[in-house]
Amino acid sequence: MYNAKRDGYGNGANLAVPSMGEIEGGITALEVVAATSLSLLMKAGDKHAAQQALSAIRRAMRSKCEEIKLSPADADSAIAYAQELFDATLENMDDSVAPTTGPLLTKRGGTRHSIPMFQ
Repeated sequence: MYNAKRDGYGNGANLAVPSMGEIEGGITALEVVAATSLSLLMKAGDKHAAQQALSAIRRAMRSKCEEIKLSPADADSAIAYAQELFDATLENMDDSVAPTTGPLLTKRGGTRHSIPMFQ
């Protein structure tokens, strides 16, 4: 997204379009902030809280996708990405807690394992 204050510095309009590295860096930052925030807020092993959080995330994603007028296919893709982030966060929480807690709401297989987590 273009930000006149941030992107207007330097050589003018040619810096208004971010590079792929800047986009990837921004997405990585959002993933890390989201996953870290969620892991700090969630209590490991609390399945009910995890289900409530996932429901709230899905509702918020659906609302935001409608607000920005994404096509149904793109909205489904965005919601699936949010689900992957959520699942990866829960899986990382589960791994860091130890094998004393049972599996949470993670899907085995199909989740992204590349989302960095700060402990």
